[in-house]
Amino acid sequence: MMSATFSIPRRLTLQSIARELSLIVFTAGIVAGSPAIGQDTTPPPSPEDNIRFGYLVHQSIDFGGHIVNQSGSGAMYNTLVNIQSGPRILNSTIEMVAVNPAHGFLFDRLSSSSFGYGGDPYDATVMNLSKGRIYDFHGSFRRDRQYFDYDLLANPLIPPESQPFVPRLNSPHLYNTVRRMTDVNLTVAPLSVVRARFGYFQNINQGPTYTSYHIGNGLDGLMLQNWRVSTDVWNAGIDWKPLEGTTISFDEFITHYKGNTNLELSGLNYNLSSGTPVSLGVDVSSVWNAPCAAPFNPNGSVKPTCNSYLAYTRSAPTRTLLPSEQFRFQSTSLRNISMNGRVMYMGTTSHLDNYHENFNGLINGTREQVITASGSARRINVNADYGITWQVTPKLAFSDVFDFWYFRQPASFSYTQTNYAGTSLLNPPGAATTTTTTGPLPGYTAVNQKTKVNTFLAIWDLSRQARVTAGYRYSSRIITDAGGDFVPIHADTALFGLALTPMPELRINFNADVTSADNAFTRISPRKLQHYRMRTAYTPRPWLKLNGAINILTSSDNVQTVEHFAHSQDFSFGASIHPSEKWGIDLNYAYDSIYSRTNMCYNSSAPVDGGQPSPPVCQQSGLPYQSNGRYDQPTNSASIGFVFNPVKRLHATGGYRISSVDGTAPPINIRQVPGSLQSQYQTPYGGVAFDLAPNWTWKGDYNYYSYGEGAPAGPTLPRAFHANIVTLSVRYAF
Repeated sequence: MMSATFSIPRRLTLQSIARELSLIVFTAGIVAGSPAIGQDTTPPPSPEDNIRFGYLVHQSIDFGGHIVNQSGSGAMYNTLVNIQSGPRILNSTIEMVAVNPAHGFLFDRLSSSSFGYGGDPYDATVMNLSKGRIYDFHGSFRRDRQYFDYDLLANPLIPPESQPFVPRLNSPHLYNTVRRMTDVNLTVAPLSVVRARFGYFQNINQGPTYTSYHIGNGLDGLMLQNWRVSTDVWNAGIDWKPLEGTTISFDEFITHYKGNTNLELSGLNYNLSSGTPVSLGVDVSSVWNAPCAAPFNPNGSVKPTCNSYLAYTRSAPTRTLLPSEQFRFQSTSLRNISMNGRVMYMGTTSHLDNYHENFNGLINGTREQVITASGSARRINVNADYGITWQVTPKLAFSDVFDFWYFRQPASFSYTQTNYAGTSLLNPPGAATTTTTTGPLPGYTAVNQKTKVNTFLAIWDLSRQARVTAGYRYSSRIITDAGGDFVPIHADTALFGLALTPMPELRINFNADVTSADNAFTRISPRKLQHYRMRTAYTPRPWLKLNGAINILTSSDNVQTVEHFAHSQDFSFGASIHPSEKWGIDLNYAYDSIYSRTNMCYNSSAPVDGGQPSPPVCQQSGLPYQSNGRYDQPTNSASIGFVFNPVKRLHATGGYRISSVDGTAPPINIRQVPGSLQSQYQTPYGGVAFDLAPNWTWKGDYNYYSYGEGAPAGPTLPRAFHANIVTLSVRYAF
């Protein structure tokens, strides 16, 4: 904890106040990052430059705030936008460059920038620091507020005919966490034959979330999930350049994961006749007999024989250590030959020493349940790859890349469960029955996977205007475990590429991959895959730039009971028109189509549209219905942006963005609504910046956000919203 006291002279100019404020902001955002090292081409300072202590200094600060007016769904607004009213430090920068690098004390060049401080959902600071050939330092700090409350997520959609009818108006899986990420990297002697690298990365994710927990027989409790996970990564490496064009590197990484997330019961919104608070869970419906056919007494109290929660807690502190070593090299020292390679070994250990779960309530004749457990797992991971390119002639080259990946992960556990009998919540738990299981973890004993991939390419320059690439990729993936499962998967892929420059103003690139495999590990793993990509760029005039792209990916697994087919198609176009410094227009349009179809079995209180009786293998698992699982998400996105600078001191921007989705999904619940699959999201905007005086700029920005859905909201709260956000600020640069 640091504090500082300072006094302000009575007679201060606006310039001196801004300088002091910028120094305070800069000090409060201490984090670091690394600039590129190269020859210093900084022009000599002019008499009006701000030179302090031998450094040419440039600073700026944008101070202002947001004014927000929002109507409609606050949950969806916070999910998609989450900007609130209040003052902000919208942006601040500082750059210091040594006038004479030979006289720089701690650094030759320093730069830092920050944004979002004061309450925005995203804020960050980045710093770059270097001292010639001595060191190069980079660091950053980022803070993200992750809020998600889409009320259809995990919503049971209670039937309206339930007695009583208690709909879930919000999602039982609300997510509201803060993620803090710190990243620092130091390179010592960056231009030397031998250089050293050190780094540290930390990611902390914490905050309240909600989830539901199914304990059986229609009893799904609402849980407060106190999220707390962190990851720390330390790394050190050394690079050696024994020859010109050759670099050999070694890296050591130490990763430590700590998971302290725990659960506790929420939603104790009913009472027994004794006055004891009780929870019936999130699926209260007489139609489903959940958690029982008639949960309430005539006086409104909960029947003591109905499945319900009195209390629930669960903790599973997990610790994982991931040390890994990596050896890399790259070389162009041999004439017409370039090579690179990498070998990595990782030995991971994970421990869960004290798992504890306690259920107090009633479920199927069990009055209380206590579970304690411990477990450990180890994962051995070996990765290696090698690539070589031979430039046979100035127009012909061959390339070959081999990749190898192997892992295995033995695991063991000890599990003790104690059930206390009982038939009424008004009586204490009865006789106890304890069972203990130890040994290897079923399904995870000595799981191992070995993957080998070899890619060969021939590159032929037909002329200065055309290049052709053709090749072949073979992959072998074998998955085995101690239970006798053996899943071999072999795939063959044809590769083709074409690059055309028919004129200096036009470039066209085309790539195609066609894959065929003899097996699949999951239902949506493809046995057939085709991937086509095309990109164009055309500049008919210096002020006019046109570009377009096509990306088509299709995959299928056409075997009995699966019949999987999917595609992802993207077609996009853009134009940039800037005939002068006074005005310009940017246009963009994209059409994306996401589609999949996979046979699926499910359970429902009544058949839904398209539902059919399921095959025997599904009937035996209690899943009476089957559908083709058709999912379709066609999306149109468009934007137009204007830049207008009528006079030197006035700068204006404006535009409009829209994303429209018209999709469908299999209705496995008769009350299911399309939700965001049929929605529009619009964000028109405008902004003005006016130079009030030298170094002073006034800014005003307006953003409008509108989200709506094309179908009824369903048995939840509406999700549509509108918001107007005005951002006002003053920028001082000095």
